[in-house]
Amino acid sequence: MQTRSTDSLEKRVQTEKKAIKWVMVGDLLLAVLGITFFYLTNSQAILMDGVYPLIDLIAGLLTLRVVTLITQQASESQPFGYAIFEPVLNFIKGILILLVVLVALYASVFALFHGGRQIEANIAVFYSIVASVLGFALSYGLHRMNKTAKSSLIDVDLKGWLIGSVLSVAVGLSFALAIWMETTQYKSWVPYVDPLVILILILVVLPMPLQILKHNGMQIVGRTGNDEASQFLQSQVEAVFASVEYSDIKTRYLQAGRMMYVQVYVQMQADTDFDLLEQDRYRDALFQHLKQTHDYLSLDVIYTTHPIWVARSVGLADGHAQNTQT
Repeated sequence: MQTRSTDSLEKRVQTEKKAIKWVMVGDLLLAVLGITFFYLTNSQAILMDGVYPLIDLIAGLLTLRVVTLITQQASESQPFGYAIFEPVLNFIKGILILLVVLVALYASVFALFHGGRQIEANIAVFYSIVASVLGFALSYGLHRMNKTAKSSLIDVDLKGWLIGSVLSVAVGLSFALAIWMETTQYKSWVPYVDPLVILILILVVLPMPLQILKHNGMQIVGRTGNDEASQFLQSQVEAVFASVEYSDIKTRYLQAGRMMYVQVYVQMQADTDFDLLEQDRYRDALFQHLKQTHDYLSLDVIYTTHPIWVARSVGLADGHAQNTQT
């Protein structure tokens, strides 16, 4: 059973690394495509499509290194392992996505107040078709691979590519609209099409990088922010210790990327017949139980007869602990 679990974990890591390499290949292709067509069309929307993949390509090299580090065990120099690197990297990627969006916002607003932006719409339509097909194809591939990898790193890349793909589609529609407007009495509005479409898209995609920053930022500062998950974890712990005559039990956890740190404080009566062998048996049972849903798990089970330690574990005042004892 343990071998199958280990094999499954290794498969997930290998799939994750494969997905990251595919992202880097896609980044390189889209960066070359975007920068080339920017010079041909003078479209800031296309430039945005080219700049972000170039930045993400560099981040991809860091991502591969982080995946390798995360799978390593804690050491004397890194006593809590490398799990914190995952939300930190995701946070950085969220900032990069947000910066690209904000630069596009600035460029579009600037263009609107300075006569719009002249573009070569016919060439740009061809670009948008190629870029959107590439983006959606890679997004679908990442989605499929992440069903196996279950990686937050891949999930962030997937969201980034979906944003880029949607932008490419919208850019293509704006260029097609510009081509049509050239033959109508609305010809003078053509320079405003590109910045207006980008502004609309920014309003649609802006919540995505903000959500990435919020979720990973809370992990970096050590906040869970998920009462439902906390209650579920507490119920799992109580189920394992159901046959133990404990006075109180409290659970706290911290999610850092894929790593789950769990601490369980069990208050026993001083005269309870519960020796070290029994303590280890229940600790192992809880570990195996939680391991079914958390491949990356760090578990501490602390037994005590003094309620003050249980109270302190969840931030209760010492006085409250004394009152609960009496």
